[in-house]
Amino acid sequence: MTFQVSFGSRGATFEVKVQPGAGSTAILGTWESALKMKLAKKPENGAANRECLEYLSRWLGISHRNLKIIKGEFSRRKVIRVDNLTAEQVQERLREVLS
Repeated sequence: MTFQVSFGSRGATFEVKVQPGAGSTAILGTWESALKMKLAKKPENGAANRECLEYLSRWLGISHRNLKIIKGEFSRRKVIRVDNLTAEQVQERLREVLS
């Protein structure tokens, strides 16, 4: 696993590179130090952002309410904050999809 997860006082954070409007939703692997995802939804009215958080929440085993886009809401490169999990827990839970 080559993507980086940091842990601070507000939770674990990691970068995601998204490709909205791709026809299906999946985690593709890594890109530089980020997780790379394709999203079926188009970036209209926040639909792709919601889909990104909901999909990640399923892999992390937490509610999507514990995830927040803290940077890049209108960009393909986003920083996601995960509340209630450590960086190690995030990496462990995403290891399956990345292997």
